[in-house]
Amino acid sequence: MKKFLLKLILVLAPVFLFVVSVNYFGDAANLFSVNYEKKISEEILKGNNVTNVYNYDERLLEKHLINNSTLCPDVLVIGSSRVMLINSSNFQKITFINAGVSGASIEDLIAIYQMFEQKKCLPKKIILGLDPWTLNVNNGQVRWKTLNQEYFTIYKKLTNKNIVTTEEQRESKYIQLISPSYFKGSFKKMLLASSKPIATKTKINNTFTRLVDGSITYDLAYRSATPEEVEKRAIEFINSDIYSIERFDKLSPDISFILEKFIEHLKSKNIEISFLLTPYHPEVYSFIAKNDKYSKVIESENYFRQLGLKFGIKVIGSFNPNILNMDSSFFYDGMHCNEKGIEKTLKSEYK
Repeated sequence: MKKFLLKLILVLAPVFLFVVSVNYFGDAANLFSVNYEKKISEEILKGNNVTNVYNYDERLLEKHLINNSTLCPDVLVIGSSRVMLINSSNFQKITFINAGVSGASIEDLIAIYQMFEQKKCLPKKIILGLDPWTLNVNNGQVRWKTLNQEYFTIYKKLTNKNIVTTEEQRESKYIQLISPSYFKGSFKKMLLASSKPIATKTKINNTFTRLVDGSITYDLAYRSATPEEVEKRAIEFINSDIYSIERFDKLSPDISFILEKFIEHLKSKNIEISFLLTPYHPEVYSFIAKNDKYSKVIESENYFRQLGLKFGIKVIGSFNPNILNMDSSFFYDGMHCNEKGIEKTLKSEYK
């Protein structure tokens, strides 16, 4: 039995080492590369757009950009990927930064602001992108933990309380070294001719691009989808769990509390605030509106509008595309407007 186990170990050891090596050096999500986000930020801070950008930690990139930039924006956008297409061309004769991150939760919103405050670089205006899942405690968003120290700092500032944590909730990245799914992505990445970020002056490229002002452009293939393809994306979006609004049982009172404290804090700094509610694709919104399971989506918009009235904050847009007279031609997929959709949404209220 011992000899069998020894032989088994000798056979499996090379396989194990191969998997670990591919996962480490291929590194599908750039978990083990400390320089990936830094390289992107360095090019952006030189005044270049950066394309050929794949899986990366958007929060860490924001940290590099904010901490090393000398620019204090007149207008700052903070929100999820649904606001990341907003760029400097949407505004005139002002300095502008888009600090949006995919799947932004309340923790992201205030932690990103905290980085500007701690370097004494306050914007004159903040456009706060709010999503239904902002108020969903079951939204499943954990990526904000890259900025946990910033979040804990501002949370204490806003509430005079420390966050009590019983254990580190974030899964160690090292478990990915033996992950079969991570192996697939890492192996595929190693086969690419180049997975390194590429500096460019071009805004629209064959691959996903981060622009100098912090905004993004999608790759050419995604942008070039036919109306039928966009419609298909919307249908696929509602044929599975809808992003971050499953188990949305109630508007979280804890999140509402911290959001209102955050608004009070911004007001105390004389920062002008706008709420931005970006619409869903018509097919998606119709499905949501007809399904009691997602009733809190509509309730969340009502809450944001009431909050706007309470604090004298302008509310831009709506989750409902029909209010904005937006059909499928204003979208890339089930929950992301295209540039035309973003411009129409901004013009719905913002001046």
